[in-house]
Amino acid sequence: MVKPQIVVRLPPDLLEKLNKYAQQSGTSKTDVVIGALAQYLECAEALSLNQKISQQEARVATVEALVKIS
Repeated sequence: MVKPQIVVRLPPDLLEKLNKYAQQSGTSKTDVVIGALAQYLECAEALSLNQKISQQEARVATVEALVKIS
């Protein structure tokens, strides 16, 4: 299935945070944005299983990074 593509302009600081989060969590920026939009729009059930797993992996990576800092 071909997914539509959109273009979004982000402030530099937000793009930097997106890049850092994607790198730390080992997921793509696309999956981070899809997960964030789905959660914000309250339609997380629309996510594919791969996206749900990716989102959970990103959350675990964030928690692990926070635990290492503490």
